[in-house]
Amino acid sequence: DLLRAHIQAIWLAESRMDLGKSLKDLLDISGDDPTLKVLDFVQAALESDDARQRTLRRARSVLSEVEGELQKTDWYGDAWLEGAVNQIANKFNQACERWRGLYRAAKGQQTIQQKIINDMSRPASDREQARRLRAEAESQLELLTESKNLTQSDFYSYRYFASEGFLPGYSFPRLPLSAFIPARRIRSEKDEFLSRPRFLAISEFGPQSIVYHEGSRYTINRVNLPIAESGDGIATLQAKHCPACGYFHPESTGNQDRCERCQAPLEAPIAPLFRLQNVSTRRRDRISSDEEERMRQGYEIRTAIRFQETQTGDLSAQSAVLMKNDEDVAKLTYANAATISRINVGWKRRANPAQLGFVLDIERGYWAREKDDQKDDLGNTLAARTKRVIPFVEDTKNSLLLELTKQLDERQMASLQAALKSAIQVKYQLEDNELSAEPLPSSRNRRMILFYESAEGGAGVLRRLLDDPQAFADVAQLALQLCHFDPQSGEDKHQAEGADEACEAACYNCLMNYYNQAEHRILDRKLIKDILMKLSGVVAKTSPSALSREEHLRRLRNLCQSDLEREWLDFMEQRNLILPSHAQKLIESCYTRPDFLYQKDCIAVYVDGSQHEFASRAERDRSQADCMEDIGFTVIRFDLKANWEEVVAKYPHIFGVKS
Repeated sequence: DLLRAHIQAIWLAESRMDLGKSLKDLLDISGDDPTLKVLDFVQAALESDDARQRTLRRARSVLSEVEGELQKTDWYGDAWLEGAVNQIANKFNQACERWRGLYRAAKGQQTIQQKIINDMSRPASDREQARRLRAEAESQLELLTESKNLTQSDFYSYRYFASEGFLPGYSFPRLPLSAFIPARRIRSEKDEFLSRPRFLAISEFGPQSIVYHEGSRYTINRVNLPIAESGDGIATLQAKHCPACGYFHPESTGNQDRCERCQAPLEAPIAPLFRLQNVSTRRRDRISSDEEERMRQGYEIRTAIRFQETQTGDLSAQSAVLMKNDEDVAKLTYANAATISRINVGWKRRANPAQLGFVLDIERGYWAREKDDQKDDLGNTLAARTKRVIPFVEDTKNSLLLELTKQLDERQMASLQAALKSAIQVKYQLEDNELSAEPLPSSRNRRMILFYESAEGGAGVLRRLLDDPQAFADVAQLALQLCHFDPQSGEDKHQAEGADEACEAACYNCLMNYYNQAEHRILDRKLIKDILMKLSGVVAKTSPSALSREEHLRRLRNLCQSDLEREWLDFMEQRNLILPSHAQKLIESCYTRPDFLYQKDCIAVYVDGSQHEFASRAERDRSQADCMEDIGFTVIRFDLKANWEEVVAKYPHIFGVKS
């Protein structure tokens, strides 16, 4: 995503297009029912083949500096750059959608309320409320288009496109959700929008939630309604959430009965899911006891994960088994840009735990009160058309799953999660907000720990825990130190160096921090000493796919066409070196099938038997090698006369040889 944003910034420079101050300078807002399509000069720039070709040349020059690193990723290939440039028009229009949604919602509210004002048969109270709502809509329109300080606003064009991920913008949350904050007229303040990252917004902007802003309290009382493609009703969907591993199965993937990842039986779908959009608030002078109770109990937020798929339909992920003395201790699964969904299924202490979601007025967008499903937060009767929905948001993050072979109890899993998160942050010099950790499938059923890089663009550290066989052991040793244990002997030091008081179960120098306050009562460093001691001696046996290393090795052996190739695989396995990703894969442009491929590193491996010593065969080998190198591959040969150890030692970054 970050690289794509830079490519799009290069295109913006090459197209010489000025984004103006607001999206009203780019979109057609004329008339009572504006189309909101891009203006002609914008469309011309988006369709310009000259600008596209200049962008490709400039981008290739820029990326040549980091091509070696890019080839190691799962997603980058020869066609990626051209595809990214060709998709710029589509990405530009997608980036405009949040502004269009806010504009249409405000324009629609203005039109509806004006009809009520013009209807003299309506009670005076209705018409007065309509005037207030119309004024609110007009204020929102002004914020989107005519603000005097627009360059300081979230809707200044360049800042807006950065927040939508179309342009680089390191200082702003990517793809945020916005809450409209009405002005306090008595203090002559201005209306404004408050933006939050979507993973925070699912709770902070949840139904009937309380937001504190500049000394005032506001209730989230309305939500912008996404219209279904059919034009009838609001857009919803359904999905299944694996109760064993937290894997997400949207309805578009079919009606599975078993989890795609762990094969556990799936329960009934969660429905109807409602993608949370931008919201509106209303200022409250007082907070009732009901609202205080809601604030105290909070929401039940479920987290689900789904890996991307390769072109062949396999899961785009790597796995590793953490081994100690031939014993499986744990399994790691890493995925670039996995889709993480956060689902707000209701209040934690709701009367009926089986009833999920919140009641929504699907005509006006008001949330119902908790104890009276037929009224909004002001006591107004809702429209006849209501629906119980389950809000959710999703985003893509670099993710790592830790699954222990021996299941631990709730207190041990929570303590282990806190210790490992802190240790990873210290080892790789991360801030608290750059790495997140959550239990899967839920906080009540802790079977796995999900780590994901929450920093914009990712921090690029979780992958190292698989690439380096000793990295996870180093993290576990550091976790022991943070928990006041000697990493070698396990002796309890009782307190951190320089601390005034001894630590009995947990303290702010080991397991406790601001982000896990809800779990402080169950954290205990002493409960995880044994598992950390075991993890401190593990070695990671990595597989280049989501399959286990053993299963991946078995598939490679089945594809081998000679005993010598199988002998080479055994040689790699005995030394715990990195296994190839493919065997006997045809490279059509060079009319060759390398014995093994390291596809991410663009490495072709040939294991040559005695038949390759013949002159005609040697000439063909040279011709194929030249062709492979012309298309960007490095060719490595292992033959009968060579010392395989010496060949491997020449390429430590490929085979994982420790220096």
